[in-house]
Amino acid sequence: DSVNGVVVMPGEEFSLVNILGPIEKETGYLPELVIKGDKTVPEYGGGLCQIGTTVFRAAMATALPITERRNHSYNVSYYLENGLPGTDATIYPAHPDLRFVNDTENPILIQSRIEGNDIYFDFWGKSDGRSAVRTTPEVWGWTDPPPTKEIVSTDLAPGQRKCTERAHKGVKTQFTYTITYPDGHQEEKVFQSTYKPWQEVCLVGPSET
Repeated sequence: DSVNGVVVMPGEEFSLVNILGPIEKETGYLPELVIKGDKTVPEYGGGLCQIGTTVFRAAMATALPITERRNHSYNVSYYLENGLPGTDATIYPAHPDLRFVNDTENPILIQSRIEGNDIYFDFWGKSDGRSAVRTTPEVWGWTDPPPTKEIVSTDLAPGQRKCTERAHKGVKTQFTYTITYPDGHQEEKVFQSTYKPWQEVCLVGPSET
């Protein structure tokens, strides 16, 4: 709802963090998982990276210059595009942010819609004849995560086990985003992503004596 109806004027830089405003219970947000340091914890506004990722891809499809984007700390499976990592965008006030510039001569209207389980961001404006392409992400350097870390917790019954972090392999990716303007000149940007190998962490109940 915060993004729906936003108008980005010519020369203006769009900031998703600024558009969303305060992210807290009082502004209608619910707690969901957020990657914070070396943990994944519930926090208000968790899941907003789905908005960041979708707007990032929409802005590239619209051939607009991306001025700020950062990948997640680890490779999140539901942000894969055609089975490949490297085109996600994480946000967390005040940074990282997702930003792009309207370098056209006309306003751009952004409208959001949800159909079933899918969310869309439609960019409306006057085409100036530009186009954009992006390469399929190159993927290399898969790295196995460290062994599972077990922490004894007296909050659990003997023999009980509760995992608080899932294991994720580390990997590196990059793709090239190229805008071709009506006069033929091109602007090229390479987006590189490094995803850490992520350790599984499990709480276990104390041994019976």
